[in-house]
Amino acid sequence: MEADVWEPVGGWRQLEGDIFTLGWSVEALEFSAAEAVDWARSFHPDSLEICVNFAGHGLVRAGKQSLMFLPGFFGFYAIRREGLEATRSGGESNRFLTFEWSRSRLAKELEGLEDNLPATVRKWLAGRSSAPLIGEVRPFPEYWGHAWNHWVAPDVPGRARSLWFWGRALELAGVILFEESPRKAERRLHWNARRWAERAEEYLRAHLAEPLCLKALSREVGCSPFYLSRIFSEQVGETLPAYLRRLRMEKAAELLRKGDHNVTEAAMAVGYSSLSHFSKAFCRVMGCCPCVYPNPARLAR
Repeated sequence: MEADVWEPVGGWRQLEGDIFTLGWSVEALEFSAAEAVDWARSFHPDSLEICVNFAGHGLVRAGKQSLMFLPGFFGFYAIRREGLEATRSGGESNRFLTFEWSRSRLAKELEGLEDNLPATVRKWLAGRSSAPLIGEVRPFPEYWGHAWNHWVAPDVPGRARSLWFWGRALELAGVILFEESPRKAERRLHWNARRWAERAEEYLRAHLAEPLCLKALSREVGCSPFYLSRIFSEQVGETLPAYLRRLRMEKAAELLRKGDHNVTEAAMAVGYSSLSHFSKAFCRVMGCCPCVYPNPARLAR
């Protein structure tokens, strides 16, 4: 089934298991497509899938609920018969793994542990719900190996390969499906906030000359615009606009110090089309107007 679905874009590999005979399966996807790809066609009825996303973006939706898979995030979703919509992004490289469980096999593995599962997962696993299940996404834990080859070509003896993937499938189910203690959830939220703030800082440094689009930034980071604005201020001590303004002025000051840019050129290089707006921002951040900012080359002349 999967081979036929992914044939137009290629890059599908069965790594281990078999969803039909064993009740679990691990598959690797690595491709680039000009247009968005209908990901939902690869889902098996009566199964739960955990996606470990290394590159590209994926969206899974059921009604008003949805999951966005960003690079470095993993999460789960499940289907009984139908009702899930899913796409993989076009115009970029996609690289992800799927760990799939049949409902009957997963129920067998988790027998006796049902009370620790969220109510929605417990209900789906028991077959008491025909609706699709939208789970949650989380950033990769720090202890995971983030290298793609570490996952698709583990350094284990050939006969141990199946055991290695089986262990990973169980680990993922244990990490993502069970309810967390309040203390652990609080620690994870704090770590996520720090990581999301760092992602935002990295993105802004790489795109400092571009207009700030909170929606695009939050999509890149992996949380809502409102939440990103709040946690960024808490973690960094500056609002997003203030942080970007400081980055731009520090870069402009560097260009002026080198002497290769005049004030207008420096303003344009950091994303300002208005010289008056740039001068006000520069004075606010650097404490003086850009036209009198120290310039060794100018002083030498």
